[in-house]
Amino acid sequence: MQNKGKFIVLEGVDGSGLSTQAGLLKAWMETNSALFGKTYFTKEPTEGPVGGLIRLALAKRLKPLDERVMALLFAADRIDHLYCTGENEQKEGIISLLNKGFNVVSDRYCLSSFAYQSLKLDLDWVRQINSFSIKPDLTILLLVPIEESAQRRNSSRIHEELYESSASLSTIRLNYDRIARQLKSEGENIVIVDGKRDIQQVFTDVKSAVQRLFS
Repeated sequence: MQNKGKFIVLEGVDGSGLSTQAGLLKAWMETNSALFGKTYFTKEPTEGPVGGLIRLALAKRLKPLDERVMALLFAADRIDHLYCTGENEQKEGIISLLNKGFNVVSDRYCLSSFAYQSLKLDLDWVRQINSFSIKPDLTILLLVPIEESAQRRNSSRIHEELYESSASLSTIRLNYDRIARQLKSEGENIVIVDGKRDIQQVFTDVKSAVQRLFS
C-alpha cells in the first residue's frame, strides 16, 4: 500500500520571509528526495477560479468586499485546493496528492484565515466555515517584528495590498501567536520560529522541524 504523504504548511504575516523559506525548503527537499520522496509545492490563495478573485480583491482591483465575503472566499478556495480531483485537465488537489504518496508544502493555509479574518470577525465562525479542511501534519509559523516585516514589504512592493497597513498587521501578528498557541493546546503540531534572524539561521530551524516530522 502506498504510504500517505506529509502535509506541511508555512505561515506568517506578509513580509515574514515565507516565500524565501518556501524556496529554500523546496530546493532542500528536492535535493534530498531519497529521504523525503516527491514533494509538491503550492500556495494560497491558489491560481484557481476563486483564488483569482481573491487576488483581485487583495490588490484592491475590486470594490471593497464585506469581510464575511472575503472569509467565505478564502474557505471556498481552500476547499477547491484540497478536494479538486484533477479531472478535465485541472490540477489535482492536496488530498489526492497526499493519498498518492506526495508530500505537499503550502505557503499559507487555515491559520492565515484565522489570524487575518478574526481581525474583524468572530474566530469561532471563521473556524466553522473552514471545518472541512484537513489538519496539517506540521505548521511552521515565522514570527517577525512588524517593523521588520514592513521594511521587507516596502522593498518589494509598489503598492499596499489589503490588510497590509501596519496597524492591521500588528494585530494580525498577535492573532497568529495567540491562535497558534491555542491550536497547539488542541493537539496540532505547530512550530513557532523566530523569523527576524539571518535567513540561513531561520532555515536551520525550518529544516529541523521538517526532519523531526520524517524521523
